[in-house]
Amino acid sequence: MTVKMEKLENSRVKLTVQIDAETLEKAMEEAYRKNVKRINIPGFRKGKAPRKIIELNYGPDVFVEDAVELLLPRLYEDALDETEIKAVDRPEVDIEHIDRSEGATFTYIVDVYPELTLGNYQGLKVDREIVQVSDEDVENILKQQQQRNSELVVAEHTAVQKGDFAVIDFIGYVDGKPFSGGAAENHTLEIGAGQFIPGFEDQLIGVEVGETKDIQVTFPEEYHAEHLAGQEATFTVTIKELKEKFLPEIDDEFAKDISEHETLDELKAEIRKNLEDEATRRTTEQMENKLLELIAEDSSVEIPQSMIEHQAGHLLDYFLQNMQRQGFSEEMYLEMTGQSREDLQAQFEPQAKTQIMHDLILEAIIEKEDITVSDESVEEKIQEFMGSAGDLTPELEERMREYWNSQRPGIEAHLRREKALQVIVDSAVITDVEPAVEVEEQE
Repeated sequence: MTVKMEKLENSRVKLTVQIDAETLEKAMEEAYRKNVKRINIPGFRKGKAPRKIIELNYGPDVFVEDAVELLLPRLYEDALDETEIKAVDRPEVDIEHIDRSEGATFTYIVDVYPELTLGNYQGLKVDREIVQVSDEDVENILKQQQQRNSELVVAEHTAVQKGDFAVIDFIGYVDGKPFSGGAAENHTLEIGAGQFIPGFEDQLIGVEVGETKDIQVTFPEEYHAEHLAGQEATFTVTIKELKEKFLPEIDDEFAKDISEHETLDELKAEIRKNLEDEATRRTTEQMENKLLELIAEDSSVEIPQSMIEHQAGHLLDYFLQNMQRQGFSEEMYLEMTGQSREDLQAQFEPQAKTQIMHDLILEAIIEKEDITVSDESVEEKIQEFMGSAGDLTPELEERMREYWNSQRPGIEAHLRREKALQVIVDSAVITDVEPAVEVEEQE
Protein backbone atom coordinates (compact mmCIF):
# COMPACT_ATOMS: atom_id res chain seq x y z
CA MET A 1 0.00 0.00 0.00
CA THR A 2 1.22 3.48 -0.86
CA VAL A 3 -0.31 6.66 0.50
CA LYS A 4 -0.07 10.16 -0.92
CA MET A 5 -1.37 13.11 1.14
CA GLU A 6 -2.42 16.43 -0.39
CA LYS A 7 -3.43 19.39 1.77
CA LEU A 8 -6.57 21.20 0.63
CA GLU A 9 -8.21 24.43 1.81
CA ASN A 10 -10.22 24.77 5.04
CA SER A 11 -8.26 22.14 6.98
CA ARG A 12 -9.04 19.31 4.57
CA VAL A 13 -6.71 16.70 3.16
CA LYS A 14 -6.90 14.28 0.28
CA LEU A 15 -5.45 10.83 0.83
CA THR A 16 -4.74 8.78 -2.29
CA VAL A 17 -4.23 5.11 -1.46
CA GLN A 18 -2.91 2.58 -3.98
CA ILE A 19 -2.90 -1.18 -3.50
CA ASP A 20 -1.42 -3.87 -5.68
CA ALA A 21 -3.23 -6.77 -7.38
CA GLU A 22 -2.19 -9.22 -4.64
CA THR A 23 -3.87 -7.12 -1.91
CA LEU A 24 -7.01 -6.82 -4.02
CA GLU A 25 -7.00 -10.58 -4.64
CA LYS A 26 -6.76 -11.34 -0.91
CA ALA A 27 -9.75 -9.11 -0.28
CA MET A 28 -11.74 -10.88 -3.02
CA GLU A 29 -10.88 -14.26 -1.52
CA GLU A 30 -12.10 -12.99 1.87
CA ALA A 31 -15.29 -11.71 0.22
CA TYR A 32 -15.79 -15.17 -1.32
CA ARG A 33 -15.43 -16.92 2.04
CA LYS A 34 -17.82 -14.42 3.62
CA ASN A 35 -20.54 -14.92 0.99
CA VAL A 36 -20.19 -18.51 -0.22
CA LYS A 37 -22.51 -19.99 2.41
CA ARG A 38 -25.53 -18.22 0.95
CA ILE A 39 -24.74 -18.89 -2.73
CA ASN A 40 -26.58 -21.77 -4.42
CA ILE A 41 -25.02 -23.28 -7.57
CA PRO A 42 -26.70 -26.28 -9.31
CA GLY A 43 -24.64 -29.44 -8.82
CA PHE A 44 -23.06 -28.27 -5.57
CA ARG A 45 -24.31 -28.33 -2.03
CA LYS A 46 -25.34 -24.85 -0.87
CA GLY A 47 -22.29 -22.99 0.41
CA LYS A 48 -19.82 -25.48 -1.09
CA ALA A 49 -19.36 -24.10 -4.61
CA PRO A 50 -15.72 -23.27 -5.50
CA ARG A 51 -14.94 -19.63 -6.18
CA LYS A 52 -14.05 -20.26 -9.84
CA ILE A 53 -17.42 -21.93 -10.45
CA ILE A 54 -19.25 -19.00 -8.87
CA GLU A 55 -17.27 -16.53 -11.00
CA LEU A 56 -18.10 -18.55 -14.12
CA ASN A 57 -21.80 -18.32 -13.28
CA TYR A 58 -21.94 -14.71 -12.06
CA GLY A 59 -18.96 -13.08 -13.74
CA PRO A 60 -15.28 -12.63 -12.78
CA ASP A 61 -15.98 -9.45 -10.79
CA VAL A 62 -18.76 -10.90 -8.66
CA PHE A 63 -16.76 -10.41 -5.45
CA VAL A 64 -15.16 -7.06 -6.32
CA GLU A 65 -17.84 -4.90 -4.70
CA ASP A 66 -17.74 -6.83 -1.42
CA ALA A 67 -13.94 -6.80 -1.50
CA VAL A 68 -13.98 -3.01 -1.83
CA GLU A 69 -16.39 -2.73 1.10
CA LEU A 70 -13.92 -4.73 3.18
CA LEU A 71 -10.92 -2.72 2.01
CA LEU A 72 -12.17 0.86 2.29
CA PRO A 73 -12.35 1.20 6.11
CA ARG A 74 -9.12 -0.76 6.64
CA LEU A 75 -7.11 1.23 4.12
CA TYR A 76 -8.49 4.46 5.58
CA GLU A 77 -7.36 3.54 9.10
CA ASP A 78 -3.95 2.47 7.79
CA ALA A 79 -3.61 5.75 5.87
CA LEU A 80 -4.46 7.77 8.99
CA ASP A 81 -1.83 5.87 10.96
CA GLU A 82 0.82 6.32 8.26
CA THR A 83 0.22 10.04 7.75
CA GLU A 84 -0.50 10.69 11.47
CA ILE A 85 -3.34 13.07 10.65
CA LYS A 86 -6.23 13.60 13.07
CA ALA A 87 -9.52 13.32 11.21
CA VAL A 88 -12.56 15.10 12.65
CA ASP A 89 -15.28 13.75 10.37
CA ARG A 90 -16.14 10.86 8.10
CA PRO A 91 -14.30 10.94 4.76
CA GLU A 92 -15.68 11.43 1.30
CA VAL A 93 -14.63 8.26 -0.53
CA ASP A 94 -14.06 7.74 -4.24
CA ILE A 95 -12.86 4.74 -6.25
CA GLU A 96 -10.52 6.20 -8.86
CA HIS A 97 -9.32 2.98 -10.42
CA ILE A 98 -9.79 -0.77 -9.95
CA ASP A 99 -8.37 -3.62 -12.03
CA ARG A 100 -7.87 -7.21 -10.89
CA SER A 101 -4.57 -7.47 -12.72
CA GLU A 102 -3.20 -4.09 -11.57
CA GLY A 103 -4.76 -3.31 -8.21
CA ALA A 104 -6.84 -0.32 -7.14
CA THR A 105 -6.66 3.35 -6.24
CA PHE A 106 -8.96 4.99 -3.69
CA THR A 107 -9.19 8.58 -2.51
CA TYR A 108 -10.40 9.90 0.85
CA ILE A 109 -11.13 13.57 1.40
CA VAL A 110 -11.56 14.39 5.06
CA ASP A 111 -11.63 17.31 7.49
CA VAL A 112 -8.66 17.23 9.84
CA TYR A 113 -7.82 18.76 13.18
CA PRO A 114 -6.84 22.32 12.25
CA GLU A 115 -3.32 23.70 12.64
CA LEU A 116 -3.30 26.93 14.63
CA THR A 117 -0.76 29.69 14.15
CA LEU A 118 -0.55 30.86 17.74
CA GLY A 119 -0.46 34.58 18.44
CA ASN A 120 1.05 36.35 21.44
CA TYR A 121 -0.25 35.00 24.74
CA GLN A 122 2.00 36.68 27.27
CA GLY A 123 1.86 40.13 28.85
CA LEU A 124 -1.66 40.85 27.61
CA LYS A 125 -3.57 43.75 29.17
CA VAL A 126 -7.05 43.07 30.51
CA ASP A 127 -9.61 44.53 32.93
CA ARG A 128 -11.08 42.45 35.75
CA GLU A 129 -14.31 43.50 37.43
CA ILE A 130 -14.33 43.58 41.21
CA VAL A 131 -17.84 42.92 42.49
CA GLN A 132 -18.76 44.06 45.99
CA VAL A 133 -21.48 42.06 47.72
CA SER A 134 -23.90 44.41 49.47
CA ASP A 135 -26.16 43.88 52.46
CA GLU A 136 -29.07 44.14 50.03
CA ASP A 137 -27.70 41.19 48.03
CA VAL A 138 -27.61 39.09 51.19
CA GLU A 139 -31.14 40.18 52.14
CA ASN A 140 -32.42 39.22 48.69
CA ILE A 141 -31.07 35.69 49.13
CA LEU A 142 -32.70 35.48 52.55
CA LYS A 143 -36.01 36.60 51.06
CA GLN A 144 -35.74 33.92 48.36
CA GLN A 145 -35.16 31.30 51.04
CA GLN A 146 -38.08 32.74 52.99
CA GLN A 147 -40.31 32.30 49.92
CA ARG A 148 -39.10 28.71 49.41
CA ASN A 149 -39.93 27.89 53.03
CA SER A 150 -43.34 29.56 52.98
CA GLU A 151 -46.61 27.70 53.55
CA LEU A 152 -50.10 28.09 52.14
CA VAL A 153 -52.74 28.50 54.85
CA VAL A 154 -56.49 28.95 54.59
CA ALA A 155 -57.28 32.65 54.23
CA GLU A 156 -59.41 34.38 56.87
CA HIS A 157 -61.17 36.49 54.22
CA THR A 158 -63.68 34.97 51.81
CA ALA A 159 -63.45 37.24 48.75
CA VAL A 160 -60.62 36.83 46.24
CA GLN A 161 -57.78 39.34 46.62
CA LYS A 162 -54.63 39.91 44.59
CA GLY A 163 -51.90 37.62 45.94
CA ASP A 164 -54.35 34.92 47.05
CA PHE A 165 -54.01 31.31 45.98
CA ALA A 166 -57.49 30.36 44.79
CA VAL A 167 -58.52 26.73 44.47
CA ILE A 168 -60.89 26.68 41.51
CA ASP A 169 -62.93 24.49 39.19
CA PHE A 170 -63.31 25.85 35.67
CA ILE A 171 -64.51 24.94 32.21
CA GLY A 172 -63.94 26.99 29.08
CA TYR A 173 -66.18 27.47 26.04
CA VAL A 174 -65.52 28.81 22.54
CA ASP A 175 -68.66 29.52 20.52
CA GLY A 176 -70.63 27.87 23.29
CA LYS A 177 -68.76 24.57 23.08
CA PRO A 178 -66.17 23.18 25.53
CA PHE A 179 -62.68 22.84 24.08
CA SER A 180 -59.88 20.35 24.78
CA GLY A 181 -57.64 21.34 27.69
CA GLY A 182 -60.03 24.05 28.84
CA ALA A 183 -61.27 22.45 32.06
CA ALA A 184 -59.83 21.48 35.44
CA GLU A 185 -60.88 20.74 39.00
CA ASN A 186 -59.18 21.82 42.24
CA HIS A 187 -56.64 23.89 40.34
CA THR A 188 -54.59 26.28 42.50
CA LEU A 189 -54.15 29.66 40.83
CA GLU A 190 -52.04 32.51 42.21
CA ILE A 191 -54.09 35.65 41.59
CA GLY A 192 -52.03 38.36 39.92
CA ALA A 193 -49.15 36.09 38.87
CA GLY A 194 -50.23 36.15 35.22
CA GLN A 195 -50.32 32.38 34.88
CA PHE A 196 -53.54 32.33 32.84
CA ILE A 197 -54.86 34.25 29.85
CA PRO A 198 -54.68 38.05 30.29
CA GLY A 199 -57.78 39.27 32.14
CA PHE A 200 -58.67 35.88 33.62
CA GLU A 201 -57.26 36.48 37.11
CA ASP A 202 -58.34 40.14 37.36
CA GLN A 203 -62.00 39.18 36.82
CA LEU A 204 -61.87 36.82 39.80
CA ILE A 205 -60.98 39.55 42.30
CA GLY A 206 -63.90 40.10 44.67
CA VAL A 207 -65.60 36.76 43.92
CA GLU A 208 -66.66 34.95 47.12
CA VAL A 209 -65.76 31.41 48.11
CA GLY A 210 -68.49 29.09 46.83
CA GLU A 211 -69.55 31.57 44.13
CA THR A 212 -69.56 30.72 40.42
CA LYS A 213 -68.85 33.39 37.82
CA ASP A 214 -68.62 33.51 34.02
CA ILE A 215 -65.64 35.53 32.79
CA GLN A 216 -64.88 36.66 29.25
CA VAL A 217 -61.36 36.54 27.80
CA THR A 218 -59.66 36.60 24.41
CA PHE A 219 -56.77 34.28 23.65
CA PRO A 220 -53.60 36.08 22.47
CA GLU A 221 -52.93 36.14 18.73
CA GLU A 222 -49.62 34.36 19.35
CA TYR A 223 -51.14 31.65 21.57
CA HIS A 224 -49.28 28.32 21.36
CA ALA A 225 -52.48 26.40 20.48
CA GLU A 226 -53.18 27.75 16.99
CA HIS A 227 -56.86 26.73 16.97
CA LEU A 228 -57.45 29.01 19.99
CA ALA A 229 -55.25 31.95 18.96
CA GLY A 230 -57.29 35.17 18.86
CA GLN A 231 -60.50 33.38 19.87
CA GLU A 232 -62.99 34.81 22.37
CA ALA A 233 -63.82 32.41 25.20
CA THR A 234 -66.05 32.16 28.24
CA PHE A 235 -64.88 30.41 31.40
CA THR A 236 -67.27 29.30 34.10
CA VAL A 237 -65.25 29.45 37.32
CA THR A 238 -66.14 28.31 40.83
CA ILE A 239 -64.08 29.49 43.81
CA LYS A 240 -63.76 26.50 46.14
CA GLU A 241 -61.17 27.74 48.63
CA LEU A 242 -58.83 30.67 49.27
CA LYS A 243 -55.32 30.33 50.64
CA GLU A 244 -52.63 32.87 51.36
CA LYS A 245 -48.90 32.54 51.72
CA PHE A 246 -47.48 32.47 55.24
CA LEU A 247 -43.87 33.66 55.40
CA PRO A 248 -41.69 32.65 58.34
CA GLU A 249 -39.87 35.37 60.28
CA ILE A 250 -36.25 35.83 59.25
CA ASP A 251 -34.55 35.31 62.61
CA ASP A 252 -32.28 32.90 64.47
CA GLU A 253 -34.96 30.19 64.45
CA PHE A 254 -35.29 30.56 60.69
CA ALA A 255 -31.51 30.17 60.33
CA LYS A 256 -31.62 26.98 62.44
CA ASP A 257 -34.48 25.56 60.37
CA ILE A 258 -32.89 26.01 56.95
CA SER A 259 -29.18 25.58 57.73
CA GLU A 260 -26.67 24.16 60.17
CA HIS A 261 -26.09 27.59 61.72
CA GLU A 262 -27.30 28.63 65.17
CA THR A 263 -27.78 32.32 64.43
CA LEU A 264 -28.99 34.53 61.61
CA ASP A 265 -25.68 36.39 61.58
CA GLU A 266 -23.82 33.13 60.91
CA LEU A 267 -26.20 32.34 58.05
CA LYS A 268 -25.73 35.83 56.61
CA ALA A 269 -21.95 35.38 56.75
CA GLU A 270 -22.20 32.11 54.81
CA ILE A 271 -24.50 33.68 52.20
CA ARG A 272 -22.11 36.61 51.77
CA LYS A 273 -19.14 34.28 51.31
CA ASN A 274 -21.04 32.19 48.75
CA LEU A 275 -22.00 35.31 46.83
CA GLU A 276 -18.43 36.60 46.91
CA ASP A 277 -17.07 33.22 45.74
CA GLU A 278 -19.59 33.10 42.90
CA ALA A 279 -18.82 36.70 41.89
CA THR A 280 -15.09 35.92 41.89
CA ARG A 281 -15.63 32.78 39.81
CA ARG A 282 -17.83 34.66 37.32
CA THR A 283 -15.56 37.69 36.90
CA THR A 284 -12.45 35.50 36.68
CA GLU A 285 -14.09 33.46 33.93
CA GLN A 286 -15.03 36.67 32.10
CA MET A 287 -11.45 37.90 32.35
CA GLU A 288 -10.05 34.59 31.11
CA ASN A 289 -12.41 34.67 28.12
CA LYS A 290 -11.27 38.22 27.31
CA LEU A 291 -7.65 37.04 27.34
CA LEU A 292 -8.48 34.12 25.05
CA GLU A 293 -10.31 36.49 22.70
CA LEU A 294 -7.22 38.71 22.53
CA ILE A 295 -5.08 35.69 21.66
CA ALA A 296 -7.64 34.55 19.09
CA GLU A 297 -7.50 37.96 17.37
CA ASP A 298 -3.72 37.51 17.00
CA SER A 299 -3.91 33.86 15.89
CA SER A 300 -5.02 32.26 12.65
CA VAL A 301 -6.66 28.95 11.86
CA GLU A 302 -9.13 27.38 9.45
CA ILE A 303 -11.74 25.48 11.47
CA PRO A 304 -13.63 22.84 9.44
CA GLN A 305 -17.38 23.38 9.27
CA SER A 306 -17.98 19.78 10.30
CA MET A 307 -16.08 20.44 13.54
CA ILE A 308 -18.24 23.49 14.26
CA GLU A 309 -21.42 21.54 13.53
CA HIS A 310 -20.40 18.69 15.84
CA GLN A 311 -19.69 21.09 18.71
CA ALA A 312 -22.92 23.02 18.06
CA GLY A 313 -24.76 19.69 18.23
CA HIS A 314 -23.26 19.00 21.66
CA LEU A 315 -24.29 22.47 22.87
CA LEU A 316 -27.81 21.97 21.54
CA ASP A 317 -28.13 18.58 23.27
CA TYR A 318 -27.05 20.16 26.56
CA PHE A 319 -29.55 22.98 26.09
CA LEU A 320 -32.41 20.61 25.33
CA GLN A 321 -31.54 18.48 28.36
CA ASN A 322 -31.91 21.59 30.52
CA MET A 323 -35.24 22.32 28.86
CA GLN A 324 -36.38 18.77 29.59
CA ARG A 325 -35.51 19.21 33.27
CA GLN A 326 -37.83 22.22 33.23
CA GLY A 327 -40.63 20.12 31.78
CA PHE A 328 -40.24 20.86 28.05
CA SER A 329 -39.49 18.01 25.68
CA GLU A 330 -37.54 18.67 22.49
CA GLU A 331 -40.73 18.39 20.44
CA MET A 332 -42.59 20.82 22.72
CA TYR A 333 -39.79 23.40 22.62
CA LEU A 334 -39.42 23.25 18.84
CA GLU A 335 -43.19 23.61 18.42
CA MET A 336 -43.33 26.58 20.83
CA THR A 337 -40.49 28.40 19.07
CA GLY A 338 -41.55 27.43 15.55
CA GLN A 339 -38.06 26.19 14.71
CA SER A 340 -36.53 23.00 13.39
CA ARG A 341 -33.67 21.25 15.15
CA GLU A 342 -31.37 22.38 12.32
CA ASP A 343 -32.44 26.03 12.81
CA LEU A 344 -31.78 25.81 16.53
CA GLN A 345 -28.41 24.12 16.08
CA ALA A 346 -27.30 26.85 13.67
CA GLN A 347 -27.83 29.40 16.44
CA PHE A 348 -25.21 27.62 18.54
CA GLU A 349 -22.55 27.66 15.82
CA PRO A 350 -20.94 31.02 16.80
CA GLN A 351 -20.58 29.81 20.39
CA ALA A 352 -19.25 26.47 19.15
CA LYS A 353 -16.66 28.19 16.96
CA THR A 354 -15.48 30.31 19.90
CA GLN A 355 -15.15 27.25 22.14
CA ILE A 356 -13.16 25.37 19.50
CA MET A 357 -10.88 28.36 18.98
CA HIS A 358 -10.21 28.66 22.71
CA ASP A 359 -9.47 24.93 22.96
CA LEU A 360 -7.06 25.13 20.02
CA ILE A 361 -5.24 28.04 21.68
CA LEU A 362 -4.88 26.16 24.95
CA GLU A 363 -3.68 23.00 23.16
CA ALA A 364 -1.07 25.06 21.29
CA ILE A 365 0.17 26.58 24.55
CA ILE A 366 0.30 23.14 26.17
CA GLU A 367 2.57 21.98 23.36
CA LYS A 368 4.72 25.11 23.33
CA GLU A 369 5.16 25.22 27.11
CA ASP A 370 5.51 21.42 27.34
CA ILE A 371 2.80 21.30 30.01
CA THR A 372 2.31 17.96 31.75
CA VAL A 373 0.11 16.69 34.57
CA SER A 374 1.22 14.19 37.17
CA ASP A 375 -0.68 11.06 38.12
CA GLU A 376 -0.92 12.50 41.63
CA SER A 377 -2.78 15.57 40.33
CA VAL A 378 -5.25 13.38 38.46
CA GLU A 379 -5.77 11.26 41.58
CA GLU A 380 -6.38 14.40 43.69
CA LYS A 381 -9.06 15.53 41.25
CA ILE A 382 -10.71 12.10 41.34
CA GLN A 383 -10.69 12.21 45.15
CA GLU A 384 -12.31 15.65 44.95
CA PHE A 385 -15.08 14.25 42.75
CA MET A 386 -15.51 11.26 45.04
CA GLY A 387 -15.72 13.49 48.11
CA SER A 388 -18.39 15.71 46.58
CA ALA A 389 -20.69 12.67 46.27
CA GLY A 390 -21.08 12.45 50.05
CA ASP A 391 -21.47 9.19 51.96
CA LEU A 392 -21.70 6.15 49.70
CA THR A 393 -22.18 2.47 50.24
CA PRO A 394 -19.05 0.38 49.54
CA GLU A 395 -20.65 -0.93 46.36
CA LEU A 396 -21.51 2.53 45.04
CA GLU A 397 -18.10 3.85 46.03
CA GLU A 398 -16.42 1.06 44.06
CA ARG A 399 -18.59 1.72 41.01
CA MET A 400 -17.89 5.45 41.19
CA ARG A 401 -14.17 4.79 41.52
CA GLU A 402 -14.29 2.59 38.41
CA TYR A 403 -16.13 5.32 36.52
CA TRP A 404 -13.69 8.09 37.42
CA ASN A 405 -10.72 5.86 36.65
CA SER A 406 -12.19 5.35 33.18
CA GLN A 407 -12.29 9.15 32.81
CA ARG A 408 -8.59 9.67 33.63
CA PRO A 409 -7.57 10.75 30.08
CA GLY A 410 -10.28 13.41 30.04
CA ILE A 411 -9.42 14.62 33.54
CA GLU A 412 -5.75 14.84 32.60
CA ALA A 413 -6.60 16.85 29.46
CA HIS A 414 -8.77 19.21 31.52
CA LEU A 415 -5.99 19.78 34.06
CA ARG A 416 -3.50 20.50 31.27
CA ARG A 417 -5.84 23.14 29.83
CA GLU A 418 -6.25 24.67 33.29
CA LYS A 419 -2.47 24.97 33.61
CA ALA A 420 -2.21 26.49 30.12
CA LEU A 421 -4.85 29.06 31.04
CA GLN A 422 -2.94 29.86 34.21
CA VAL A 423 0.17 30.54 32.11
CA ILE A 424 -1.81 33.22 30.25
CA VAL A 425 -3.25 34.75 33.44
CA ASP A 426 0.05 34.75 35.35
CA SER A 427 1.77 36.84 32.68
CA ALA A 428 -1.18 39.18 32.02
CA VAL A 429 -1.30 42.81 33.11
CA ILE A 430 -4.57 42.91 35.04
CA THR A 431 -6.38 46.10 36.04
CA ASP A 432 -9.13 45.78 38.63
CA VAL A 433 -12.16 47.95 37.79
CA GLU A 434 -15.61 48.58 39.20
CA PRO A 435 -18.48 46.97 37.26
CA ALA A 436 -19.97 49.18 34.56
CA VAL A 437 -23.21 50.79 35.66
CA GLU A 438 -25.97 51.00 33.09
CA VAL A 439 -27.48 54.47 33.00
CA GLU A 440 -31.09 54.73 31.87
CA GLU A 441 -31.70 57.22 29.10
CA GLN A 442 -33.70 60.29 30.12
CA GLU A 443 -36.63 61.08 27.90
